[in-house]
Amino acid sequence: TMRAALGVAARATPPGWHAVRLRLETQRHRGMVLPASARAAAPASGMSSSPSPSRPTLRGVIFDMDGTLTVPNHDFALMYERVGCVTGDILTEIDTWDATRKARAEAIIHEMETEALVGMRVMPHASSLGAFLDERNIHRGLVTRNVAASVDHFHANHWGSEKGVDDEKDDSSDTVTDASMKTRIHSRMKPFSPALARDFKPYKPAPDALLAVAKAWGVCPTECAMVGDSAKDDVVAGNRAGCVTILLDTKGKWRRVDGEEDPDSNRDSGKGDDDNGVKIAPGDDVLRGEMVPTHVVRCLSEIRPLLERHYELVGTENGRASG
Repeated sequence: TMRAALGVAARATPPGWHAVRLRLETQRHRGMVLPASARAAAPASGMSSSPSPSRPTLRGVIFDMDGTLTVPNHDFALMYERVGCVTGDILTEIDTWDATRKARAEAIIHEMETEALVGMRVMPHASSLGAFLDERNIHRGLVTRNVAASVDHFHANHWGSEKGVDDEKDDSSDTVTDASMKTRIHSRMKPFSPALARDFKPYKPAPDALLAVAKAWGVCPTECAMVGDSAKDDVVAGNRAGCVTILLDTKGKWRRVDGEEDPDSNRDSGKGDDDNGVKIAPGDDVLRGEMVPTHVVRCLSEIRPLLERHYELVGTENGRASG
């Protein structure tokens, strides 16, 4: 269950988490994480109705890949079932198995991940968000629990390509209209860098990969944002690293506070929902502790205005910071 998975995560909490919690509480006071009373009158994205009086600096954004930069097409629940995983972390669990059992599990995972490459599609608005960050000279990185070969496939066949532009369409939005943004997208954008995959250990929700990305950029982790669709992996990793955390909840499967529903959500009481293979049981769909993000969005298109509203975006040019 999700609670069992969280119990494992809680025991692994590093000593610095208390400082992170203090930072999150400070952000709540500044209006970046809204209390229940304010959220009722705020947009569904979790943004406040007015700019924060003091905006923190943001120099880089780290993205998850599957379900964040790409449309979800992995059946993680089936993967857990086929492998025989009984904990909330399939990769960490199989690392503890004997060689024969581990090899069998890795073969199943490889088979399913390879099949998923065929149907890979860029998430709506991912390309325009990447182009916006590039225009502002904001670092872009990627941290995934998938293999490096999948990241290479994403960069070579999807990221910034014509297909990526087509994927800017969805049922509720038009194509990208900004002329300069269109030009940037059409001219194949640079890859995410660093792009850390499964060969970097420990995996999320450990913060190590995020800290490595921040170090490579030469910036403080508190000046980075982690964007992902998994509360148990992406948000927890981001919070442990001290990053701003943005949960992409396209289905509205999470609640921020007990008894509180998103009025724009089409949730079905958590029925059938999972978080990277771990079933979210009815009543177990409230974000608590390390799983509480700084922001929740329903679509990647919400992130650009969110960043512009709440943060001082400081890019880099020729190694120098620029506002």
